[in-house]
Amino acid sequence: MSTARKILQLLKSNCQEELSSSAICDVLMISRNAVWKHVQALRDQGYQIEAHSRCGYRLVASPDRPDAAEVLPLLTTAGIGRTLHYKDVTESTNRDAAAGAEAGCEDGTVFCAGEQRGGRGRMDRKWFSPPGVNLYFSMVLRPAVATGDAASLPLVVGIAVASVIDKLVPELEPCLKWPNDILINNRKVCGILCEMQAQIDCGVRYITAGAGINVNSEQSSLPEALQQIATSLKSETGREFSRTELLAQILNEFECRYDIWKSYGFEPLSAIMDKYDALKGRRISVQQGQRTITGEAAGVQADGALKVKTDSGLESVYSGEARIVGY
Repeated sequence: MSTARKILQLLKSNCQEELSSSAICDVLMISRNAVWKHVQALRDQGYQIEAHSRCGYRLVASPDRPDAAEVLPLLTTAGIGRTLHYKDVTESTNRDAAAGAEAGCEDGTVFCAGEQRGGRGRMDRKWFSPPGVNLYFSMVLRPAVATGDAASLPLVVGIAVASVIDKLVPELEPCLKWPNDILINNRKVCGILCEMQAQIDCGVRYITAGAGINVNSEQSSLPEALQQIATSLKSETGREFSRTELLAQILNEFECRYDIWKSYGFEPLSAIMDKYDALKGRRISVQQGQRTITGEAAGVQADGALKVKTDSGLESVYSGEARIVGY
């Protein structure tokens, strides 16, 4: 941990009163001049720190930047997010996570960014990722499950995100659209992308599970093509949300669901999926390459497959792009 981060921890532990320079010097065994330089560095990062010549320093406010220093104190997890890497700007958090996984990072490592230059969703669609307003993160997961069982993992991530939004603002009634979108008022607020690396002889090597959540972006800032199909928490409520707190709550929620899923599969989570299911009972079409399946969505199976009532009978759909007819 850097000296600046150690000073930040000391200031946070004494946030109600000033901490003298001499006390910081004694704990960290550095000079007063070094303390001043590190405090300046923290200010440059967005921390509001008051200085009083006789009393010392006091932390007034922290930036809403979901890095390790801000997120880790809010976690209740045993493993998920306990190692967290943050960048102000990156090409893609899923790409960062894949590189970390190949380098041997542990299960539950999180990669987060303030902006993505090449963020993407399923089918290589570009994910609009402006700086400083939304939440972009990816987890490296190493579950000991069969490759076929991993298909339901995007729903597990989706359940965690929907549950947290539901707790924060229940009036929004977030819905989970199979297999990987969170909707509010039929507009996308979150997209999920899970990418698996596996081997025939040993199954899943790792999965990068990424999520992009529109938190504080303005509706007018969205590209014109997205303004009718996407939204943000701020657009829906008129108020801003802490990205730091949102990430911590999602990681806490996800670990509980992830542990269940690893041990028992998706079936124990089916009832929660049913609660948030955006498609059930609605007429939908599912595009699978050149094939289109049309019918009524009949819920999600215990293995994560979408059930569709077609003219030919009930069909289990394991992949594809689902659309609600009429939207």
